[in-house]
Amino acid sequence: MLIGFSVNHKDGLSCISNAYTNAVIKAGGSPVLIPLTNNQKVLEEILSSIDGLILSGGGDIHSSFFNEELHPAVESHDLSRDNYDIFLVRKAAERNIPVMGICRGHQVINVAFGGSIIQDIPSIVPESEVLHNQAEPRETGTHKINILPGSVLHGIMQATEIMTNSFHHQACKNIAPGFIESAFSEDGLNEAIESAEGKPILGVQWHPENMALTDKDTMRPLFNHIIHEAELYSKAKEIHRRIFTIDSHCDTPMYFRYGVDIGKNNGIIKVKPADLGVTGENSPVNYQVQVDIPKMQEGFLDATFMVAYIKQGKLDDPSSQKAVEKTESILNEIIRQVENNKQIAGIAKTSKDLEQLKQEGRKAIFIGIENGYGIGKDIQNIKKFADMGVTYVTLSHNGDNDICDSAVKTNSTHKGLSHFGKEVIREMNRLGLIVDISHTSEKTSFDVLEISQTPVIASHSSAKALRNHPRNISDPLMKAIAAKGGVIQVCLYTYFLRNDSKAQIKDAVDHIDHIVKTVGIDHVGIGSDFDGGGSLTDLKTVSGMPKITIELLKRGYTEKEIAKIWGGNLLRVMNIVQNNKQ
Repeated sequence: MLIGFSVNHKDGLSCISNAYTNAVIKAGGSPVLIPLTNNQKVLEEILSSIDGLILSGGGDIHSSFFNEELHPAVESHDLSRDNYDIFLVRKAAERNIPVMGICRGHQVINVAFGGSIIQDIPSIVPESEVLHNQAEPRETGTHKINILPGSVLHGIMQATEIMTNSFHHQACKNIAPGFIESAFSEDGLNEAIESAEGKPILGVQWHPENMALTDKDTMRPLFNHIIHEAELYSKAKEIHRRIFTIDSHCDTPMYFRYGVDIGKNNGIIKVKPADLGVTGENSPVNYQVQVDIPKMQEGFLDATFMVAYIKQGKLDDPSSQKAVEKTESILNEIIRQVENNKQIAGIAKTSKDLEQLKQEGRKAIFIGIENGYGIGKDIQNIKKFADMGVTYVTLSHNGDNDICDSAVKTNSTHKGLSHFGKEVIREMNRLGLIVDISHTSEKTSFDVLEISQTPVIASHSSAKALRNHPRNISDPLMKAIAAKGGVIQVCLYTYFLRNDSKAQIKDAVDHIDHIVKTVGIDHVGIGSDFDGGGSLTDLKTVSGMPKITIELLKRGYTEKEIAKIWGGNLLRVMNIVQNNKQ
């Protein structure tokens, strides 16, 4: 495993102690020094090649990074290194590269994500009786720290008390959002932090590298841990490079009107509260865009289905026609955006398109329509949208339409699929469009399965047996979908996975496990619903997709099985549907 090290900046040199690199070598890794440069393109290229990152010790962090006045005792600061280290750890976190911070590196992690530090322990915490700035040899344990039971660090060290050796006069003060304290010294000062969101990020205040090289190997578990995490990350990366990875549903086009460009790495934007389902508010709110091409590149995701989402409205002719016009407008904007970024992306309509785009190093954008309300009352619109590149149509959204009854906000208008809806299914079969039953009522779904001549999908739904939600798929319906050759794409919307807002990747994979146990490995996939409500506490953008693969690997799934989950099953359905086109 290739482990990158941040370096000290000394006399024009990029350097670190041999103890760091030797500790990694002893644990089975291959160390590489990351030169100190503020050329972000170079640093990103290096990050693309490594499997883990260790932030080494060194001088003080300038107080401007946590909005305080500089303390007189801070004399060894280096702004160029501060910027370099903070950029490295933030980008590593975005890419889910495993990170371990040591001493200064521990503090860098805290500051980079919004925490602060005590600038000088002797003057700010004079009552402390612990000598944090040790004079003893680095391989000698000199002061005791306490590790919190249940923490990742506790699992690594298999102890609640250990002896460490420190060399610092600064310490973490306010712990950054998204992190928790996992160890503290006898004077109550922080000694370790770790991600509270399941990210592979750990910081320790002491110096473990020399102690890891002694015969006792007391700190070797820390380096074994970073190597193990790096091995999983590397394996996931390589699997993603070999297979096709597809996210079957995202709503990013909803935010095009706010200036979102899929060719750029979009950050926080201001949006209307209504777009996030927030009522009673008028002031714009912050929103983190979850899908764009740079994030797909970071997440090793080959393809996503961007949909033209149409909110359910009235069923009168004028309202219906407006829905058709809006659908066409959104589709045109998706096509325009992809064309404007054709050097890194392309429209895909078939599995061969995806294969060609991956070979060219470009990301594939499939197009869908979310809510058959968008085809209006004229069945000829289906062909018009198919000719524009639409691959699937989600028959409804929240509320009944002319095609069928919905799973939520339903009045059971048709008691399932309408007469017009049956014509729609037959026309979609004829044109080679995939029928998507996410959002439809269970009666509608069974009606569709009876009418359709080809397999159907649920592009972003989860298992009702694990979370009883109307949008999820019951076991009987799941079995019927599978009997038809279809696939259920597990949705990453937290309330479809559990009944609170704390769903994690493990919860999503629990749903994958259930589907596999119920109907087999050939009938499950992933549809994030990113930018449409999908988000997990430990997976907030598409850049984190390899974390799902890592969890699948931990549960014993083979590469062949992972390939099916990440796109193979969906492509099989797509090929069957398109090959039966009349």
